[in-house]
Amino acid sequence: MAYNEQEFKKLLGLESVVVEKIKFGEFLARLRENPQIADTAAATLVRAIESKGEVDIKSAPSNLRPYLNMLKKMGVPTWKAFKNVRGSQRTVARVLNHLRAAAANGYQLKLALILKGGPGSGKGTLANAIKACLEGEIVYTVAGCPVHENPINLLNLLPPDRISAIAEALEMTSEDRIKQAAASNKGEKGDKVEKPKPSLQDLIAISGQPCQVCWSKVMENLPDGSTPNLMDIEILAERLSSRKFGISTWSKDCTLAEALRKGSRGVVDMPEIFGSTAAQGQQSESVDEIDLLLEATNDRSIPAGCSNDKDSCGSKVSRTGMEPIDAIMIGQTNDGAFDRFIKDQADPNKFTRRFAPINVPYITSVSEEEAAYLEQVEVMREKPHFDPMTLKIAALLAVTSRMKKEHEVDIVSRARMYDGEQLVVEMKNPVAASAQNSGAFGRPASIGGSSSTNEPKKEVMFWSVGQFWAEAGEDEGMYGLNMPTMLKLISEAVELALRAPSAPGEDQKCISTFEMLTFLRVRISAMQKTPGLTDKEKEVLKNCLEYLKGPTSSTDTKAGLIEEEYRRVLRRQLLEVVSPDFDRRANEIFERYRVHARAFSSGDKKCFEIVDNGGRKEKREKSVDTAFLLDIETWMKLSTQTEREQFRRSVETQITPYLIAQVEHAEGDETGEDKVELSWRSLPKLAAGISAKLNDEAAKKLGRLLKSEIELNDEEKIQRREALERFSKLGYCEHCRNVALTYFNDYQLWKF
Repeated sequence: MAYNEQEFKKLLGLESVVVEKIKFGEFLARLRENPQIADTAAATLVRAIESKGEVDIKSAPSNLRPYLNMLKKMGVPTWKAFKNVRGSQRTVARVLNHLRAAAANGYQLKLALILKGGPGSGKGTLANAIKACLEGEIVYTVAGCPVHENPINLLNLLPPDRISAIAEALEMTSEDRIKQAAASNKGEKGDKVEKPKPSLQDLIAISGQPCQVCWSKVMENLPDGSTPNLMDIEILAERLSSRKFGISTWSKDCTLAEALRKGSRGVVDMPEIFGSTAAQGQQSESVDEIDLLLEATNDRSIPAGCSNDKDSCGSKVSRTGMEPIDAIMIGQTNDGAFDRFIKDQADPNKFTRRFAPINVPYITSVSEEEAAYLEQVEVMREKPHFDPMTLKIAALLAVTSRMKKEHEVDIVSRARMYDGEQLVVEMKNPVAASAQNSGAFGRPASIGGSSSTNEPKKEVMFWSVGQFWAEAGEDEGMYGLNMPTMLKLISEAVELALRAPSAPGEDQKCISTFEMLTFLRVRISAMQKTPGLTDKEKEVLKNCLEYLKGPTSSTDTKAGLIEEEYRRVLRRQLLEVVSPDFDRRANEIFERYRVHARAFSSGDKKCFEIVDNGGRKEKREKSVDTAFLLDIETWMKLSTQTEREQFRRSVETQITPYLIAQVEHAEGDETGEDKVELSWRSLPKLAAGISAKLNDEAAKKLGRLLKSEIELNDEEKIQRREALERFSKLGYCEHCRNVALTYFNDYQLWKF
């Protein structure tokens, strides 16, 4: 494109910080329809986050969709504003709960958020994402005010009866708002019910007293003969900016008063707030700074007169009145610093009652952890090829190191469910688990019940992610291998791979999963010798080595949980490439089981089954095949006739929600949710039985195809070649494929 001055001027244009200048009278006139122009900082932030919307799960990477869908079903959305803060969804939900309560004028308005987490937990990244949300958001301010205060504050210069008269004139009384909402909702159906907008009294209730500067603008330096009047005070609509106001970070280069003043109307970030000398109980200016924070939270104001001169901030003499501070105050700390600080205070309650601590755990989703590694690898100038499981296995180690070890369900199965995988895991002690955990997340899934009061049947209950969350508590994920440590290990593995001599004919360096497992064992073992480890860190490393344990000998092939999971996935991958029509066959079995189970439960001897006749689907009458039902139920591990008959009767009941959802979607469901598909995977227990049956058939075929080519006939050779090509398309280079197949053969994994 040829140089064009006008085009370049347009391309280089920036948005003005000051969007608009109006008078206070105009500001009041706009309040009736747009009360959000007088929002608090908390309300502004909530609106900014929600306006960016939720992540579209359908367009998310395929490996993340099960996790994101699981969270959505649990009522935990994934907000676009935080999509790069990996694995933060549950923490963000807690933060938003706090902010929404503050935005609704709850007591949270007077509390400082304290993000507690270990090194590399992402608390700083989370705080940065919050600040980024506010960049460019428009707020209305009194022109020339040192804290850019909300214009609504000026009304506090008027007596109450005058404010009431203004509310009536603006039709902003509580009664007016109720009538307006009722008129808007007339004729509306469903959930589209508009809540009453805040009245002028609601807005005044969370306002502050004008600062000295704003008072002077109204009361002093007036033209001769004029009287004070708010009508003509200049109001600015301005964009929040970390370079100007509304977004600030408290650092060693400025006082807390300066940071609060700059962050007023937005957010004040206070990294490692208790990591200074104040955290060690020493009397210093840092202690006075923290005391100032208490004033800012409880009173929502700070003493005026704290100039940019650092020496004058603590001087009581220079202070002239108070300045209203409307800001979300976010402190960052770790458990050690926070506990030491509180312990050293003469009156700890003075601090704890004004803080709202929120734990920021390490990532507990394998997919999110792996995505973080991939982001790190992508920025490397030189990088090796990773087989599809290499980084996932490293991520699994990191995630399991952060989870509570002792549980009736093994830690890898829990990690898989945390990642959105639908596993059927029966509770060993359902009564105790239900009593302990049903309050917060609802009762676990169950099948069964009692047919009589005299002989109640055992209720079969299954673990859900909500149950795991409730039992683990909010402190899960607070300890373990942190992200910086894992990224360092990944980088070291990359360096070793790039330095290793190339094998003949290899153009690209690579790292297989087996090689990564070996590397992690060596490095974790070496980390145990690091001086100064805490007892908790020693425990974490010990657990990691236990999870990473390899086979002890050629005869004892049992491995630790991490390597066993590698075997499971590798076996599944090879079974899938040997049986590419797996889903089609599984759906056929599912539909056939459903038809015959329904007929059996109804006492019918015959049923109609869909059969393939020369490529055409036809409905034919068949006798109920109890042998077929029994075969599938055996793979489902239903051992008694009572269990089998009970499950057959429950199938249609379990399917009903899917059928209802499909009807609602066909009738024009406006929720925007994906269509609910009924498939062989819909009923987890039945799906497990179908998978077991088809996997057994594929395993026998696979065991045959992996024999020496001289033992195969021509058809089997073709099948073997096609299977290996499909396996390579999963993301295996030739070297990684050979490593995986050798491992698979050495341990004869098709027999498992």
